[in-house]
Amino acid sequence: MVTNFSSPIKGANAGSCQRLADYLEKENNQLAPNQREEFFCAQHDKVSVVDVVASIDQNGAAQGLKSGQDRFYTFTVDPSQKELAHIAGDTEQLRAYTRQVMENYAANFGKGIESGDLVWFAKIEHSRSYSHTDQAVQDGTAQKGQPKEGDQTHVHVIVSRFKEREHDRERTMSLSPLTNHRQAGGAIGNGFDRVNFIQANERSFDALTGYQREQTETFAHAKAATSAHQIDRLATREQAIKASIERDRPQQIEPLRERSHQPDQTQSNSLSL
Repeated sequence: MVTNFSSPIKGANAGSCQRLADYLEKENNQLAPNQREEFFCAQHDKVSVVDVVASIDQNGAAQGLKSGQDRFYTFTVDPSQKELAHIAGDTEQLRAYTRQVMENYAANFGKGIESGDLVWFAKIEHSRSYSHTDQAVQDGTAQKGQPKEGDQTHVHVIVSRFKEREHDRERTMSLSPLTNHRQAGGAIGNGFDRVNFIQANERSFDALTGYQREQTETFAHAKAATSAHQIDRLATREQAIKASIERDRPQQIEPLRERSHQPDQTQSNSLSL
C-alpha cells in the first residue's frame, strides 16, 4: 500500500483546483455514463465536478495566503495488485477504506479534528499509463503513454489546506501534510508525520478487509531495504573515489631517490689517497 503526495498537474495547487478536477475526469470521458466513477466525500458517494471545484476553491479563498502558497493538496492511495485481488475489485470497499484514510489524515495532525472537519473529495481510477520517469520507459521496454499491465486501480484525493468553514469569510486552521515536522532527534513536533500516516493506512486496510500482510509488504520493510541500498551505494561510491585517487597519484621513482642519497664513489676514493 503506497500513499504518494504528488500532483499530476504540476504547480496548480496555488490556484483553483479546476485543472486537477478536469484532469481526473479523463477516464470518465472515455466511458459510458453507467461505467463512470464519480467523485465522493465523507458524506456522499456521488459529487459533481462543479461542486468539487466550488467547495475546494471557496474554502481556500480569503484565508490570508500569500501568492504562490498552496490552497489545496492532493495525494494518491495505491493498493498493490495483491491487495486489490484480495478485495476482488470491490469499489465499495475501496470507498470505505478511503474514508478511513481521511480519518487517519485528520487525526495525524494531532489537533483533535476528524475527516468531517475537512473539505476533501476522492476519485477512483482503474488505469495508468507509463510516463517518462518510469524505469521501463528509460530502459526502452515500454513507451511513454503505453497502458500499464494488470489491475492499476488507485484513488486520487483532493483536500483543502484549511479546516472547513462554518460561515463565509471565516479564517480557519491551516493544515499542511507536506512540512517535515520530524526533528533531528527523531521526535515529532506539532505537525504531520507522513511515516505514521502511511503505516496507519496499512493497518486500516488490514483491519477493514481482513488482509494478512506479510512483513515484506510493510512500509517499514521497504524503508529499511531502501536505507540498506543507499548505504551500499555510498560505500561503493567511496571505494571508487579512493581507487581513483590512488590511480591518479604520481608514481615515485624509488631507485633514483636512493642513488641521490648515496655518496659519489669516485670522490670517496680520491679522498682516501
